[in-house]
Amino acid sequence: MKLIIGQRTDSATYEKYRHVIYKMENDIFEFFESKTYSHLVDEINVDMVYYQNYTNPHCKRPSYYEDKTVKVFPRDKNSDATFRMYHLLFVDIPLPDEFATCCEEEAVPMIGDTLVKYFAETPLPLKIRKSFDKDRFIADLQSFFSNYNNKK
Repeated sequence: MKLIIGQRTDSATYEKYRHVIYKMENDIFEFFESKTYSHLVDEINVDMVYYQNYTNPHCKRPSYYEDKTVKVFPRDKNSDATFRMYHLLFVDIPLPDEFATCCEEEAVPMIGDTLVKYFAETPLPLKIRKSFDKDRFIADLQSFFSNYNNKK
């Protein structure tokens, strides 16, 4: 399964943590690449959201796409570009307010705690709820961040 972590942040926060988070994004992708939690989920795409001085980042509940084709707005008006979303879970997770003021060493543990807490407390979409091994996924998240933080 692919676990892709991205960030949607203001420019100052992005610049402050981009190197630390970029490395963590690559490492977490590799860690989860060989794992499976449901035959209905091939990829989880997580956006960590933080905008300083903005209280409502418009985070939504997790969205699951079993098989959907979306037309992409092409740059060339003559092309007909489409994108297929297959067994894909999209998640927006707001980062705590303290994220912008923490030091680089605290950024990844804070992201880890936020991810674990989010998945522990937020129900998954009905379509995958029964088939997804949420407990094992959370345990693997905890294991990744525990070992990741100890490496540093």
